[in-house]
Formats: sequence, C-alpha cells, structure tokens
Amino acid sequence: MIVEAGRIAEIGSLTDLRRAAPRGAERIDLKDRFVVPGFNDCHTHFVQMGVDSMSIDLARTRTMMEALELIKKGASRSKGDNWVVATGWRESAWPDGRFISRSDLDDCCRALPMVAYRICGHLCSVNTRAMSELGIDERTPDAELDSGGRPTGVLTESAVEACRKATETDAATRLKGIVRATRKAYRLGVTSVTDNGSTQDLAAYMTAKRSGRLNIRVSFNIPSANLDSLLDSSISTGLGDSWLRLGGVKVFCDGALGARSAALSRPYADDPSNSGMFVHKREDLDSLTARANEAGIQLAIHAIGDMGIDAAISTISQALRGNPRRDHRHRIEHLELPTRAHLQAMRRLGILASMQPNFIGEWGGTEGMYVSRLGPVRTSRNNPFREVLDEGVTLAFGSDCMPFHPMYGMSSAVNAPFPSQRIAPLEALAAYTRDAAFTSFEERDKGTLEKGKLADFAVLSGDILDPGISPNVTVLMTVLGGDVVHSTPAMQLS
Repeated sequence: MIVEAGRIAEIGSLTDLRRAAPRGAERIDLKDRFVVPGFNDCHTHFVQMGVDSMSIDLARTRTMMEALELIKKGASRSKGDNWVVATGWRESAWPDGRFISRSDLDDCCRALPMVAYRICGHLCSVNTRAMSELGIDERTPDAELDSGGRPTGVLTESAVEACRKATETDAATRLKGIVRATRKAYRLGVTSVTDNGSTQDLAAYMTAKRSGRLNIRVSFNIPSANLDSLLDSSISTGLGDSWLRLGGVKVFCDGALGARSAALSRPYADDPSNSGMFVHKREDLDSLTARANEAGIQLAIHAIGDMGIDAAISTISQALRGNPRRDHRHRIEHLELPTRAHLQAMRRLGILASMQPNFIGEWGGTEGMYVSRLGPVRTSRNNPFREVLDEGVTLAFGSDCMPFHPMYGMSSAVNAPFPSQRIAPLEALAAYTRDAAFTSFEERDKGTLEKGKLADFAVLSGDILDPGISPNVTVLMTVLGGDVVHSTPAMQLS
C-alpha cells in the first residue's frame, strides 16, 4: 500500500508500487505479516469503559468473596464521602451464582454510599447508605424485594439509571476515560467504534476533538431520552466527519438475560415466575421509533429476548409503513434469541443485526450462564450468527465491552458450540470490519483495504483465516490514518 494524507493512495503488487511511490517516501516492511482493516466495534460503551477502568474492577473475580475483598480494600482507600464504585462483576463465574446483596456490601462498608455494577450494566447492587442516598424503599420501581417485602439492594433498569445519575463523573474524568479506552483499542487493533453513551459522553468527545485529543473514530448513538433535542435541532444521522459523527438514537426495548430482564415468550429456566420486561409501554416505543424514522434518524433498538425482538421488528415495520425509507439501516442491538421468522422479517425490512460474538465465549456452551437462564434448547438457538447470514441479514459485530476484544469475539463465533452459531473466519472478519462500517453509513471510507479509503489497519501475528481464528493471534501494530499508533517489540519496522 501507498499511504498519503491519511488514505490509501495505491494498493497492488510490490513491483508496481515501487514505481508509483513518491520519491523520499518512508518505507515500512511488514515482513509478510497478516494485515486486516482496522477493527470496528459497532456496539460499545467506550467512554464508560475508560471511566470504569478507574473504578474497582471485579471482571475477573472467581468468587464473590474475592469480589467483596476488592470492594472492601477500595472503600478503605476512598477519601471524603464520595461514592465507592465497583464494576464488572458476574455471578455466573462464581460457585454460588447469586447476586451481590445490600448486606454483602454493608459488610464491606456502611459509612460510604457504595454501588457494584454487574457486567451487563442492567443490574447493580447497593449498600444501605446508598439506598438512603437514592431514596430507595419497598415502593421503588425495579428494586428487588425479599420475601419480607424489604429491598435487597439489587436494582435493575430504571433504578440502575437513578444510580448512574448519582455516580456520574465529571468532564475531566470522561476525557481521561477516552484516553484510557483509546490506548486499549490501539492494543487490540480497533480504529473505529460506535458508542452508546450519554450526552455528557458526547460532550467529552466534542471537547477532545476540538482540542486535538480525539484519536479514534467514533459514531455516536444518542439516548432516546434526548430524541426531542435532535428533532428540535433538525439534526439527523451522519452529521460530523470521519472522527466524530452522529449515528442513531439508542432505544431500549427490553433488558438483559444476565439480569433476567430480557423479554421472553417463556419464563426463565432458573426463575419460572419471571419472563422479563419491556422498558417502554408499546405506545411510547411506537412514538419514539416513528418520530426518529420520520426525521431521518437511524434506530438502534436494544432487543435481546424473543418477545423483545418481536416488538422491535414490529415497531420498525410500523414506522416504515408510515414513512417509507429506502436506506434507513435501522439496527437491532444484541438480537440474542431471534426466530427464523424474525430474521426473514428483518431481511424484508432491511434491518441490520448488530451482535456480540464475545457473549458466546463468556456465557455459551453447555455449562455457561445461558444454559442456566434459558435451558439447553433455547441456549442452542441463541446468538444464531449462522442463521442470520443464511437468511441474508447484514451481520455486524461489536463487543458491548464485555469484554472489548475483537479477536476473542471472532474466535468465539468461529469456534461456537452450536451449528446455528458457527460461522467461517472470513465471515467473522467481515462482520468486524466491512459490515460494521456499513452499519454507520461509512462503507465508502473504511471497512476494507482499497484505494481511496482511510489508511486504518492492523498487523497481526498470524493468519486468522487459515485454518481458523485463534484467540492467541495478537495485534503487532495498529495504523490509524497512516500513522503508527501502536507497535510491539515483535514488530520491528524497517
């Protein structure tokens, strides 16, 4: 490749490019390494991931006791009366498999308000002091109650959002979070992300861009709560440039499987009294989607359970009947339990599938969290990447930052335990590059290595296509706009 002004000026054989290269051009020999387009994680909480890296990290704890010890140590180091924040715990990795409770956190610290966010972000646990700060009692929506009608300290959905507001970070911390997250992205060959964040996160991106500190390409999905502001400003999808642009509006349809709040047609296997929930009343969901669609704004609808997916497809279909659009590229985020009928409807309507293959690696198989929540039959049908592609639906991959790691995600899809999930290496790579770019209307600028496109690419330690994607393949170098932004000692440039 010949790279000029941040783009691929020419691509071809070494013989041809030696003649075409400008005199005095810097020459970099990649020594027959495997080169791919920069990975594009099309579903992240990128700023939040960076901010969370400054909190108490519980992501890899093997027992609840280990997690509580980390929280206790973090609380002992806390200064003033600030909240103690821990992130990333997952009870599915612990032997007892139960959620952290108020009493567990009270044993860690009673004097300070304390919250521990589950990895999915749809559930958190708080101590008694935090409950007092938030005004949580037995009447609070989405606050779990014990058999005696008392709050357990376990919160879901709207109650989690109240906790998020109470623990919001300032602008300086968000800017620091962007820097931290960007460094992590470089190490993993990621050059573009779609962030589903808050308006404060968007403000942080804008500040970073104005000051020359935005060094990753961002498509930003606005929360549905801010749709009216977009409509009042007549702003629609695509505003911005190759560094920061407006994506769509993020709409929650249901919850998450880990929190047992994804909307299912049959109850949870480990909670027969529960079939999940819808975040919006149907009339409110229809109003949101209709107004966004009419204004030319892309919809990114979070729908995980089969009933949630059914509602998402139905509301998009209704919006398109009212205001047909040829190239809307509305998306369903996660799409974990679709039926064949759902996928066929998505193909007809042009709805894209934005899915997270790393979820299979984290919770799939015959012993993971999925089988405890769904039972073996539904587990074998969840995250059906193979069926998505076979039905002709565009498939794009992201991580939801659980974990943020394209190679792990692609390997999870290629080596998935069930036939309905398993796809070929090249299909997985396309979902994390070419088709991820398509979801944000940026396929003319990135996603493949072609003349005229942005010079964003990653150099890998091995061939991920033959015989298949190995999770042990690493990123040796990351190039963004023609600039080397990450290089390991193994990648000696010449």
